[in-house]
Amino acid sequence: MLGYHPVDTSLVKLVPAQHVYLRLLQRVDFSFVRPLAAPFYSPVGRSSLDPVVFFKLLLVQHLDNITSDRKLVELASLPVGIRAFLGYEMGHPLPSHSTICRTRQRLPVAVLEACFTHVVGLCVHQSLVSGHTPVIDSAYIRANASMSRLRPKRALPAPETTTSGPTPVITASANRLAQQQRVQAAIRKTGPTKPGQLVSNLTHYSPADPEARIAFKTDKPRILAYLA
Repeated sequence: MLGYHPVDTSLVKLVPAQHVYLRLLQRVDFSFVRPLAAPFYSPVGRSSLDPVVFFKLLLVQHLDNITSDRKLVELASLPVGIRAFLGYEMGHPLPSHSTICRTRQRLPVAVLEACFTHVVGLCVHQSLVSGHTPVIDSAYIRANASMSRLRPKRALPAPETTTSGPTPVITASANRLAQQQRVQAAIRKTGPTKPGQLVSNLTHYSPADPEARIAFKTDKPRILAYLA
């Protein structure tokens, strides 16, 4: 059954006015979380962790850069500001790490995405967020494939198969390929004695994992990875 935890706590009086969690508590009404989570709870049974508390804990986990549920409960139990934000008095134990884990498994990603979208809208309304250009951050996830096993793609869509399936076809335009060839020619000119082959996502693929792409960062070796 969907749980409910009161927000009011006497600890609010002890939190500095400019404390980030007090400002969040005063500016954001988190009650919108309950209707989003309600369809995933039974109307009968023992009360669950209040979804509002769960969402606030996730927010604390993100803002304080905490990667473990155990560590989250441990660190959130002490600061007065976080307890006031969650609505828990000093003598009231926080939800266990296992309860947080089970709640995370219960609620689908769509609920969290809806919460995120709503919070961003509230921030815009409160003039906390502004701008016209959205930016999406991403990270590389290393693939279980070797750079040394890359194979060239087919230049023409002629029927051809290998032991691992059809060989991918080069889909880049002629201009894009010509640009890539000029870049590689310049690299060869500056380091003609450097061993190894010049490869590109335009012309090569991994037979072990065709979805993997060649990725690199400054001062880091090239790897096969996924973009996430």
